Amino acid sequence: MLFVQSVSQVRPIEARLAEIESAVQGRLGAAIITPKAAYYSRKSERFSIQSVMKLVVSMAALDQVDRGQWKVGQKFTFRRSDFSLSVQPLAERLRKRNSMTVSLEDCIELTVTASCSAAGDFLIRKMGGVQVVNAFLRKKGITGLTVDRQERDLQTQIVGLTWKPEYVDSAKLDRAIQAVPKAEKSAAYKRYQADRRDTSTPEAMATLLKKLVTGQLLSKRSSDYLLGVMERTKTGTDRLSAGVPKGWKLGHKTGTSSTMDGVSCATNDAGIARRANGDWVVIVAFVGDSTANDTERARAISQVAKLALGKSDLEITD
Repeated sequence: MLFVQSVSQVRPIEARLAEIESAVQGRLGAAIITPKAAYYSRKSERFSIQSVMKLVVSMAALDQVDRGQWKVGQKFTFRRSDFSLSVQPLAERLRKRNSMTVSLEDCIELTVTASCSAAGDFLIRKMGGVQVVNAFLRKKGITGLTVDRQERDLQTQIVGLTWKPEYVDSAKLDRAIQAVPKAEKSAAYKRYQADRRDTSTPEAMATLLKKLVTGQLLSKRSSDYLLGVMERTKTGTDRLSAGVPKGWKLGHKTGTSSTMDGVSCATNDAGIARRANGDWVVIVAFVGDSTANDTERARAISQVAKLALGKSDLEITD
């Protein structure tokens, strides 16, 4: 599979990525990788990955299975104290009970497809902390990407709070957030924008995904399973998914920050497009520090997918 020019003289892919960036009123970190080529925008710059980190956590969890630390179908006890914040369908399943049994596969499915913060944070703790996730990345030769906090720590710090066990009660968390003065929230958000924790370069994320799709990251069973989970992702239908043409199937993970003072620190999507004949393309799009609206940021990400998969100035041939 090769990228070829559709006319005798076309603008380089990097130039097209720069054009897409101009519409987001911020930064566009992007990567397009095929078996024979790689193209980047802001290749080595750091971007906040937000919930894209949940895909990385799921990879590390499956590595636990590959190494014999956990088994397929591993069972865990999930308690009310394991709640996180924001989107967390796993917590909703508990309802009025004090605890329930969940499987590793339950957690991974919800973590990736529904961006469940409770499930993702729970996996981090069961593995032994974010240091286990980062050790997995280093072992696999991935640099320029770190997962440094659980979602419940990151998201409370962004608004000027520190996570407390009582915040598993969403009403108490909401009251605490409302009590933070606006100036403190703005200052906390600026600290978050400058923080190198929980960030990735486009190159690092793309390399991680390339290793997954080529079988260099996990066992074949774990790779096939995770790729299938990624292809069931429900979030971000207006992002990469919107730029994927017929005949391709996208497996991906989104991530989105809050907006403060008109600036959105992170609007992300990263994934792998595959065809039945075995073709694959890794696509990463991180929109950082943008003053564009939600629709404009999502459109820019979809345009990266269109460019990658040949619906713009490029076409893919076998």
